[in-house]
Amino acid sequence: MSDTIKDSLINALRAGRRLSPDALQNVDLSEADLSGARLYGYRLHGTRFDGANLTRTTWQACELDRTILDRATLSESHFVDCQGRAVSWRNAQANRLWMKQCTWQDCHFESSDLTRLAAIRTTFIRCQWQSATLLQTWLSHCDLSGLDFTAVVWTQSHFPNSHLLGTCFSHATLTQCSFNRANANEAIFSQAQARGSSFHGACLNNAMFDDAMLDGSIFDQARLDHTCFSGASLQGARLYGVLSKGVTFAGCNLAQADLSHSKALHADFSRADLRGAKLHAAQLPDALWHAAKLDQVRRDDPELLAAECWQPLV
Repeated sequence: MSDTIKDSLINALRAGRRLSPDALQNVDLSEADLSGARLYGYRLHGTRFDGANLTRTTWQACELDRTILDRATLSESHFVDCQGRAVSWRNAQANRLWMKQCTWQDCHFESSDLTRLAAIRTTFIRCQWQSATLLQTWLSHCDLSGLDFTAVVWTQSHFPNSHLLGTCFSHATLTQCSFNRANANEAIFSQAQARGSSFHGACLNNAMFDDAMLDGSIFDQARLDHTCFSGASLQGARLYGVLSKGVTFAGCNLAQADLSHSKALHADFSRADLRGAKLHAAQLPDALWHAAKLDQVRRDDPELLAAECWQPLV
Protein backbone atom coordinates (compact mmCIF):
# COMPACT_ATOMS: atom_id res chain seq x y z
CA MET A 1 0.00 0.00 0.00
CA SER A 2 1.34 3.43 -0.91
CA ASP A 3 1.93 6.06 1.75
CA THR A 4 -0.67 8.26 0.03
CA ILE A 5 -3.44 5.67 0.42
CA LYS A 6 -2.38 4.94 4.00
CA ASP A 7 -2.44 8.65 4.87
CA SER A 8 -5.88 9.05 3.28
CA LEU A 9 -7.27 6.22 5.40
CA ILE A 10 -5.74 7.65 8.55
CA ASN A 11 -7.10 11.12 7.79
CA ALA A 12 -10.56 9.67 7.10
CA LEU A 13 -10.60 7.81 10.41
CA ARG A 14 -9.35 10.82 12.36
CA ALA A 15 -12.04 12.97 10.71
CA GLY A 16 -14.75 10.50 11.74
CA ARG A 17 -15.74 9.54 8.19
CA ARG A 18 -17.33 6.12 7.74
CA LEU A 19 -15.52 3.74 5.45
CA SER A 20 -16.76 0.46 4.01
CA PRO A 21 -16.63 -2.43 6.53
CA ASP A 22 -13.75 -4.09 4.65
CA ALA A 23 -11.77 -0.94 3.90
CA LEU A 24 -9.16 -1.68 6.57
CA GLN A 25 -8.65 -5.42 6.08
CA ASN A 26 -4.96 -6.38 5.88
CA VAL A 27 -4.02 -2.70 5.91
CA ASP A 28 -0.74 -1.69 7.59
CA LEU A 29 -1.48 1.16 10.00
CA SER A 30 1.64 0.64 12.09
CA GLU A 31 2.78 3.71 14.06
CA ALA A 32 -0.32 5.64 12.93
CA ASP A 33 -1.77 8.32 15.20
CA LEU A 34 -5.46 7.42 15.53
CA SER A 35 -6.05 8.73 19.02
CA GLY A 36 -9.72 9.39 19.67
CA ALA A 37 -10.86 7.58 16.52
CA ARG A 38 -14.19 5.73 16.46
CA LEU A 39 -14.31 2.41 14.65
CA TYR A 40 -17.81 0.99 14.13
CA GLY A 41 -18.56 -2.31 12.39
CA TYR A 42 -15.19 -2.75 10.69
CA ARG A 43 -13.73 -6.12 9.68
CA LEU A 44 -10.14 -5.68 10.70
CA HIS A 45 -8.86 -9.08 9.63
CA GLY A 46 -5.08 -8.97 9.47
CA THR A 47 -4.94 -5.21 10.06
CA ARG A 48 -1.69 -3.99 11.63
CA PHE A 49 -1.78 -1.39 14.40
CA ASP A 50 1.58 -2.25 15.95
CA GLY A 51 3.13 0.76 17.63
CA ALA A 52 0.08 2.90 16.80
CA ASN A 53 -1.32 5.62 19.07
CA LEU A 54 -4.85 4.37 19.78
CA THR A 55 -5.45 6.32 22.96
CA ARG A 56 -9.14 6.83 23.83
CA THR A 57 -10.33 5.00 20.70
CA THR A 58 -13.78 3.40 20.53
CA TRP A 59 -14.26 0.02 18.87
CA GLN A 60 -17.81 -1.24 18.47
CA ALA A 61 -19.06 -4.39 16.70
CA CYS A 62 -15.65 -4.88 15.08
CA GLU A 63 -14.10 -8.17 13.97
CA LEU A 64 -10.40 -8.33 14.80
CA ASP A 65 -9.23 -11.71 13.54
CA ARG A 66 -5.40 -11.82 13.38
CA THR A 67 -5.25 -8.10 14.16
CA ILE A 68 -1.86 -6.89 15.39
CA LEU A 69 -1.86 -4.47 18.35
CA ASP A 70 1.70 -5.12 19.50
CA ARG A 71 3.30 -2.13 21.24
CA ALA A 72 0.20 -0.03 20.53
CA THR A 73 -0.99 2.54 23.06
CA LEU A 74 -4.62 1.77 23.91
CA SER A 75 -5.00 3.73 27.13
CA GLU A 76 -8.64 4.55 28.03
CA SER A 77 -9.97 2.78 24.92
CA HIS A 78 -13.38 1.07 24.75
CA PHE A 79 -14.25 -2.24 23.06
CA VAL A 80 -17.99 -3.04 22.85
CA ASP A 81 -19.56 -6.09 21.16
CA CYS A 82 -16.24 -6.91 19.48
CA GLN A 83 -14.79 -10.31 18.71
CA GLY A 84 -11.40 -11.45 17.64
CA ARG A 85 -9.35 -14.59 17.02
CA ALA A 86 -5.57 -14.70 17.35
CA VAL A 87 -5.37 -10.99 18.17
CA SER A 88 -1.89 -10.01 19.35
CA TRP A 89 -1.75 -7.48 22.21
CA ARG A 90 1.91 -8.20 23.06
CA ASN A 91 3.64 -5.31 24.87
CA ALA A 92 0.58 -3.09 24.38
CA GLN A 93 0.11 -0.15 26.73
CA ALA A 94 -3.54 -0.73 27.56
CA ASN A 95 -4.08 0.81 30.98
CA ARG A 96 -7.68 1.72 31.81
CA LEU A 97 -8.90 -0.42 28.91
CA TRP A 98 -12.67 -1.11 29.01
CA MET A 99 -14.48 -4.07 27.42
CA LYS A 100 -18.14 -5.02 27.29
CA GLN A 101 -19.72 -8.13 25.74
CA CYS A 102 -16.64 -9.05 23.74
CA THR A 103 -15.26 -12.47 22.80
CA TRP A 104 -11.52 -13.06 22.49
CA GLN A 105 -10.19 -16.42 21.32
CA ASP A 106 -6.56 -17.60 21.09
CA CYS A 107 -5.37 -14.05 21.79
CA HIS A 108 -1.98 -13.05 23.19
CA PHE A 109 -1.76 -10.54 26.05
CA GLU A 110 1.83 -11.43 26.99
CA SER A 111 3.85 -8.56 28.50
CA SER A 112 0.99 -6.09 27.94
CA ASP A 113 0.16 -3.43 30.52
CA LEU A 114 -3.46 -4.10 31.54
CA THR A 115 -3.45 -1.92 34.64
CA ARG A 116 -7.04 -1.11 35.66
CA LEU A 117 -8.52 -3.26 32.90
CA ALA A 118 -12.32 -3.33 33.32
CA ALA A 119 -14.38 -5.97 31.53
CA ILE A 120 -17.99 -7.06 31.86
CA ARG A 121 -19.68 -10.07 30.23
CA THR A 122 -16.57 -10.72 28.18
CA THR A 123 -15.32 -14.19 27.21
CA PHE A 124 -11.66 -15.16 26.97
CA ILE A 125 -10.97 -18.51 25.26
CA ARG A 126 -7.47 -20.03 25.28
CA CYS A 127 -5.87 -16.62 25.74
CA GLN A 128 -2.30 -16.19 26.98
CA TRP A 129 -1.56 -13.74 29.84
CA GLN A 130 1.98 -14.57 30.95
CA SER A 131 4.06 -11.57 32.10
CA ALA A 132 1.12 -9.17 31.67
CA THR A 133 0.76 -6.35 34.21
CA LEU A 134 -2.54 -7.07 35.98
CA LEU A 135 -2.98 -4.38 38.61
CA GLN A 136 -6.43 -3.33 39.87
CA THR A 137 -8.23 -5.25 37.13
CA TRP A 138 -12.00 -5.80 37.36
CA LEU A 139 -13.55 -8.74 35.46
CA SER A 140 -17.27 -8.95 36.23
CA HIS A 141 -19.55 -11.67 34.83
CA CYS A 142 -16.69 -12.69 32.53
CA ASP A 143 -15.89 -16.21 31.34
CA LEU A 144 -12.27 -17.22 31.92
CA SER A 145 -12.94 -20.94 32.15
CA GLY A 146 -10.03 -23.25 31.47
CA LEU A 147 -7.43 -20.49 31.14
CA ASP A 148 -3.90 -21.05 32.39
CA PHE A 149 -2.73 -18.36 34.81
CA THR A 150 0.10 -20.45 36.24
CA ALA A 151 2.54 -18.17 38.09
CA VAL A 152 0.73 -15.05 36.81
CA VAL A 153 0.82 -12.06 39.19
CA TRP A 154 -2.52 -10.38 39.99
CA THR A 155 -2.65 -7.37 42.32
CA GLN A 156 -5.88 -5.90 43.75
CA SER A 157 -7.83 -7.66 41.02
CA HIS A 158 -11.43 -8.80 41.24
CA PHE A 159 -13.55 -11.46 39.49
CA PRO A 160 -17.12 -10.94 40.81
CA ASN A 161 -19.72 -13.35 39.42
CA SER A 162 -17.29 -14.65 36.81
CA HIS A 163 -16.95 -18.18 35.43
CA LEU A 164 -13.63 -19.79 36.30
CA LEU A 165 -14.43 -23.44 35.64
CA GLY A 166 -11.20 -25.39 35.66
CA THR A 167 -9.11 -22.21 35.53
CA CYS A 168 -5.55 -22.70 36.75
CA PHE A 169 -4.03 -20.23 39.24
CA SER A 170 -1.34 -22.68 40.37
CA HIS A 171 1.71 -20.87 41.83
CA ALA A 172 -0.01 -17.55 41.03
CA THR A 173 0.43 -14.49 43.21
CA LEU A 174 -2.99 -13.09 44.16
CA THR A 175 -2.49 -9.99 46.30
CA GLN A 176 -5.70 -8.51 47.74
CA CYS A 177 -7.82 -10.24 45.10
CA SER A 178 -11.47 -11.29 45.27
CA PHE A 179 -13.53 -14.03 43.64
CA ASN A 180 -16.85 -13.23 45.27
CA ARG A 181 -19.79 -15.26 43.92
CA ALA A 182 -17.57 -16.72 41.19
CA ASN A 183 -18.33 -20.12 39.72
CA ALA A 184 -14.90 -21.68 40.14
CA ASN A 185 -15.67 -25.39 40.24
CA GLU A 186 -12.55 -27.48 39.58
CA ALA A 187 -10.34 -24.39 39.61
CA ILE A 188 -6.73 -24.97 40.62
CA PHE A 189 -5.10 -22.72 43.24
CA SER A 190 -2.38 -25.18 44.25
CA GLN A 191 0.57 -23.42 45.91
CA ALA A 192 -0.93 -20.02 45.10
CA GLN A 193 0.06 -17.04 47.24
CA ALA A 194 -3.40 -15.67 48.03
CA ARG A 195 -3.15 -14.21 51.53
CA GLY A 196 -6.21 -12.08 52.35
CA SER A 197 -8.15 -13.01 49.21
CA SER A 198 -11.94 -13.21 49.27
CA PHE A 199 -14.06 -16.07 47.93
CA HIS A 200 -17.33 -14.95 49.56
CA GLY A 201 -20.28 -16.91 48.18
CA ALA A 202 -18.14 -18.62 45.54
CA CYS A 203 -18.85 -22.09 44.21
CA LEU A 204 -15.59 -24.02 44.61
CA ASN A 205 -16.64 -27.64 44.27
CA ASN A 206 -13.71 -29.94 43.44
CA ALA A 207 -11.32 -26.98 43.52
CA MET A 208 -7.69 -27.51 44.56
CA PHE A 209 -6.04 -25.29 47.18
CA ASP A 210 -3.38 -27.75 48.30
CA ASP A 211 -0.30 -26.08 49.85
CA ALA A 212 -1.72 -22.63 49.10
CA MET A 213 -1.06 -19.58 51.30
CA LEU A 214 -4.53 -18.37 52.32
CA ASP A 215 -3.95 -16.72 55.69
CA GLY A 216 -6.72 -14.22 56.47
CA SER A 217 -8.75 -15.20 53.42
CA ILE A 218 -12.55 -15.12 53.37
CA PHE A 219 -14.68 -18.09 52.28
CA ASP A 220 -17.95 -17.07 53.96
CA GLN A 221 -21.01 -18.77 52.43
CA ALA A 222 -18.85 -20.61 49.88
CA ARG A 223 -19.71 -24.06 48.52
CA LEU A 224 -16.82 -26.49 49.04
CA ASP A 225 -17.94 -29.97 47.96
CA HIS A 226 -14.85 -32.20 47.67
CA THR A 227 -12.59 -29.16 47.79
CA CYS A 228 -8.98 -29.91 48.75
CA PHE A 229 -7.07 -27.69 51.20
CA SER A 230 -4.44 -30.30 52.09
CA GLY A 231 -1.33 -28.68 53.48
CA ALA A 232 -2.71 -25.15 52.95
CA SER A 233 -2.31 -22.31 55.44
CA LEU A 234 -5.64 -20.77 56.48
CA GLN A 235 -4.50 -19.12 59.67
CA GLY A 236 -7.05 -16.53 60.78
CA ALA A 237 -9.23 -17.24 57.73
CA ARG A 238 -13.03 -16.94 57.73
CA LEU A 239 -15.14 -19.90 56.65
CA TYR A 240 -18.40 -18.69 58.18
CA GLY A 241 -21.44 -20.58 56.98
CA VAL A 242 -19.66 -22.67 54.34
CA LEU A 243 -21.49 -25.69 52.94
CA SER A 244 -19.56 -28.77 51.95
CA LYS A 245 -19.47 -32.51 51.41
CA GLY A 246 -16.14 -34.27 51.53
CA VAL A 247 -13.97 -31.19 52.03
CA THR A 248 -10.36 -31.99 52.95
CA PHE A 249 -8.35 -29.92 55.45
CA ALA A 250 -5.77 -32.65 56.10
CA GLY A 251 -2.52 -31.18 57.38
CA CYS A 252 -3.97 -27.68 57.07
CA ASN A 253 -3.14 -24.73 59.33
CA LEU A 254 -6.50 -23.46 60.62
CA ALA A 255 -5.21 -21.77 63.76
CA GLN A 256 -7.53 -18.92 64.81
CA ALA A 257 -9.77 -19.59 61.80
CA ASP A 258 -13.52 -18.98 62.08
CA LEU A 259 -15.69 -21.92 60.97
CA SER A 260 -18.82 -20.72 62.74
CA HIS A 261 -22.11 -22.04 61.31
CA SER A 262 -20.26 -24.19 58.78
CA LYS A 263 -22.04 -27.36 57.64
CA ALA A 264 -19.65 -30.06 56.48
CA LEU A 265 -20.42 -33.72 55.90
CA HIS A 266 -17.50 -36.16 55.72
CA ALA A 267 -14.97 -33.40 56.43
CA ASP A 268 -11.36 -34.44 56.98
CA PHE A 269 -9.35 -32.48 59.58
CA SER A 270 -6.66 -35.13 60.03
CA ARG A 271 -3.38 -33.61 61.27
CA ALA A 272 -4.86 -30.12 60.93
CA ASP A 273 -3.86 -27.36 63.34
CA LEU A 274 -7.07 -25.86 64.78
CA ARG A 275 -5.58 -24.24 67.87
CA GLY A 276 -7.77 -21.30 68.82
CA ALA A 277 -10.18 -21.93 65.92
CA LYS A 278 -13.81 -20.94 66.31
CA LEU A 279 -16.36 -23.72 65.75
CA HIS A 280 -19.44 -21.94 67.08
CA ALA A 281 -22.63 -23.62 65.81
CA ALA A 282 -20.59 -25.65 63.32
CA GLN A 283 -22.23 -28.86 62.12
CA LEU A 284 -19.50 -31.46 61.59
CA PRO A 285 -21.33 -34.71 62.37
CA ASP A 286 -18.85 -37.24 60.99
CA ALA A 287 -15.61 -35.29 60.65
CA LEU A 288 -12.25 -37.01 60.90
CA TRP A 289 -10.00 -35.53 63.62
CA HIS A 290 -7.07 -37.96 63.60
CA ALA A 291 -3.98 -36.29 65.12
CA ALA A 292 -5.60 -32.85 64.81
CA LYS A 293 -4.45 -30.10 67.19
CA LEU A 294 -7.54 -28.90 69.04
CA ASP A 295 -6.05 -26.87 71.90
CA GLN A 296 -8.19 -23.88 72.91
CA VAL A 297 -10.77 -24.56 70.21
CA ARG A 298 -13.74 -22.27 70.79
CA ARG A 299 -16.92 -24.29 70.52
CA ASP A 300 -20.56 -23.20 70.90
CA ASP A 301 -21.11 -19.91 72.72
CA PRO A 302 -24.39 -20.60 74.60
CA GLU A 303 -25.38 -16.94 74.96
CA LEU A 304 -24.62 -16.13 71.34
CA LEU A 305 -26.43 -19.27 70.18
CA ALA A 306 -29.49 -18.33 72.23
CA ALA A 307 -29.47 -14.85 70.72
CA GLU A 308 -29.14 -16.22 67.19
CA CYS A 309 -32.05 -18.61 67.76
CA TRP A 310 -34.30 -16.07 69.46
CA GLN A 311 -37.62 -15.31 67.78
CA PRO A 312 -40.21 -12.78 68.93
CA LEU A 313 -43.37 -14.09 70.52
CA VAL A 314 -46.40 -14.02 68.21
